[in-house]
Amino acid sequence: MFTNDDFDIFNEPTLPGRMHLIKTVIDPKFEQVAPQIITSLQTTKSQPFYAHVAKHLRRFKNPPVDTWVAFSQNKRSYKAWPHFELGLWPDRLFIYFDILDEGKAAVQAGISTSQLADLLKTLPAVFVVSNNHGVAETQPATAANVAQALQKFDQYKHKELVVGRSVPVGDELFGDADALVRYIIATFTELLPIYQPIMAAVAAQSEAVDN
Repeated sequence: MFTNDDFDIFNEPTLPGRMHLIKTVIDPKFEQVAPQIITSLQTTKSQPFYAHVAKHLRRFKNPPVDTWVAFSQNKRSYKAWPHFELGLWPDRLFIYFDILDEGKAAVQAGISTSQLADLLKTLPAVFVVSNNHGVAETQPATAANVAQALQKFDQYKHKELVVGRSVPVGDELFGDADALVRYIIATFTELLPIYQPIMAAVAAQSEAVDN
């Protein structure tokens, strides 16, 4: 499981060197924990979840600044769907639910901002919120910060919605593999009641368009 030493991969300055470390050090850990996460997300009536380990195929010069595995109910992709992510920035492990640019229109067509607000009001204060999955910085998920994030998500075309928890480098959880897995799964379990109605609204909207 993930340890503090894993974050040393981000000290490798070259693209080939960092990609090698991601593929040999981090990706096997994503693949190891993915089945447990999928089991925690899966319900008897839901479509199956699939793990998508980041390949960084568009990287030709600069090394990746983060890396992740995404969990989606689409077997082929995840960015255009609401989904979950487990990943590493240089200073933290993140455990998030994401609505990215690629899937934003479908979400907004299926669910209102006020409905999103009702779902997010249950977030514990120890969770975080962001409007950009491409930067590490987040805000505590206080009522004011959540309201501001939702307002930006609603008003600005390229503002995304990211909610979840993170574990900073040096945290004691990195010294206890079982406790870290429990923490990751508990976080995804707490995010699942937010994901489910959003995904159901997207699926219903998609079905209505198809018909």
